[in-house]
Amino acid sequence: EVTAEQYKEFYHHVAHQVDEPWMTLHNKMEGKTSYTNLLFIPSRKPFDLFTPERRRRVKLYVKRVFITEDANIVPAYLRFVQGVVDSEDLPLNISRETLQHNPLIGRISESVTKKVLAELKKKMEKAPEEYTKFWQNFGAVLKEGLCESTTPKEKILEVCQFHSSTQEGTTSLDAYVERMKPEQEGIYFLLGDRIETLRNHPQLEGFRKQGIKVLLFADHVDDFWVNVVQDYKGKALKSVTKAELKAAEEKPQIEGMEKLITTLKEIYGEEVRDVRTTHK
Repeated sequence: EVTAEQYKEFYHHVAHQVDEPWMTLHNKMEGKTSYTNLLFIPSRKPFDLFTPERRRRVKLYVKRVFITEDANIVPAYLRFVQGVVDSEDLPLNISRETLQHNPLIGRISESVTKKVLAELKKKMEKAPEEYTKFWQNFGAVLKEGLCESTTPKEKILEVCQFHSSTQEGTTSLDAYVERMKPEQEGIYFLLGDRIETLRNHPQLEGFRKQGIKVLLFADHVDDFWVNVVQDYKGKALKSVTKAELKAAEEKPQIEGMEKLITTLKEIYGEEVRDVRTTHK
């Protein structure tokens, strides 16, 4: 019954932004926990998105009476989501202090988070070009959820997009895994400051020769979450700077290599941890 124009007008009212919503989620949930949510994802990045003091802007109502916008209905990594949640089950006289420890709030938050991630996945699959715009705005924020211990990391990774060494644009992890070579041991990645610099990194040469795609991580948050997440759907995440490639074909040992290694170890001593051959 609600028109697109009415949704847009309400978005402007609740989000205090002049852009149009990139996505609108309007759902009524009934069961153990009953609530209605009307949530929006902006089409533009708010200026204070990375400000530490930025509050999460999903307002909590009980039976259409405003209670607070400090209930943390959405986690910090979804702080770009704006809108309202109206609960039928919470008492009208609930205090803000009680809210922090109310299990019902926890269930609503979990349900809303699951819904947002599911809708993002649908959008990514059905409208990849539109999704790219969202990812450019909010991808770095979404990946913050991978650094936390209690988040649904696999669900977050399902909606992540990454640059790679073999194509323009971005790819999902599912698409990467689908195209992995049968003998490939994991999902390879390379960390750095800029995508352009990473594309020309000498560490990629051996992987290119063997036709192995490497994901390029250049967001500040990537330095952190790769130390927390070890695998994706059973496939290990491997840094190319630490991974060892198997030789594409067995090559004869270069004559004198053992002598060279011994000599280099003598020259460099404790300045290096080890000297060894590699097929990278």
